[in-house]
Amino acid sequence: MAPAPIITGLALAFFLVPGLAAAGPSLSGNFRADSYGSLELKTEGDHVVGTAVDGGACHFDSQTKVLEGDFEGSVLVARLRVCQTGDMCPAEQTYTVLGFYNAADSSVVAYVKLRNGCQSAALPRSGRFTMVAAAKVIPEETPTSGTAGSAADLVAKRSPRMEAAKQASQRGEQLYKQNQFAEAVKQFKQSLDSDSGDTNWPAYMGRGSSLLKLGQVAAAIRDLERANSARRGEPSLYYMLGCAYAQKRDKAKALDYLGRAVEAGYDLESAASIDKDLVQALGSDPKFKDLVRGSAERKSRGTATSGNSSP
Repeated sequence: MAPAPIITGLALAFFLVPGLAAAGPSLSGNFRADSYGSLELKTEGDHVVGTAVDGGACHFDSQTKVLEGDFEGSVLVARLRVCQTGDMCPAEQTYTVLGFYNAADSSVVAYVKLRNGCQSAALPRSGRFTMVAAAKVIPEETPTSGTAGSAADLVAKRSPRMEAAKQASQRGEQLYKQNQFAEAVKQFKQSLDSDSGDTNWPAYMGRGSSLLKLGQVAAAIRDLERANSARRGEPSLYYMLGCAYAQKRDKAKALDYLGRAVEAGYDLESAASIDKDLVQALGSDPKFKDLVRGSAERKSRGTATSGNSSP
């Protein structure tokens, strides 16, 4: 059965399903973003707006809107204004960024991929963009020995792990595309060893998809269910779980998940046309036929998402 696409990096920004994720955090007040400078954040519902305070390396005028986006759970999808240099590079450009919120220190870590040949004095070479709530002033008489590190220290320790997780997932995706499923499993495991949190749900989905290709159905279902618990409402995960339970010969659960996939907008008709294993397992079932028919009707109305589930 064809696995769902593995979404990594900024591609996830275009894969979020509005309204299905848990409510995001409410960020307000002054935040420091390394050499980028200080921002004043305001949140209304899940919508976040950031304005420049001191301008930083880009020397933006105070109160200039430099960031705007929305939270989907702990994931921030936003547009960030960046100054840059380089041949054929505009002096300023707005980029789509994907950030991850950490409640422990009220920080957001994202990565900005600049246009080829462009550089920015406001960002490190890695493109990492970190916003940390401005630290409270600690009175001189307050002892600091034995206390936990600052928010910036915590972010510095966490960011390399997030980068390692992202790189391992990307390697896993490439190996999957090359049908090297056992090696892909190792890379997704490495990603999860670095970051096993909910925001790394694509790695759980990737490992589950790879394990399913290897015939390790029980282990695949565990990973796919874990991804689904972190990413409720994702049509491709519902479809993958339907395929996994069909392979397990649990027809009731398979049809339940496939029904959820269709309700969420998944193009089951197109997927079924290329997924011979799924058709062999469920093709004669009247409920499966009804689901395919319903998917086709949704597609004719223009309300179905892509049913091409190869990475």
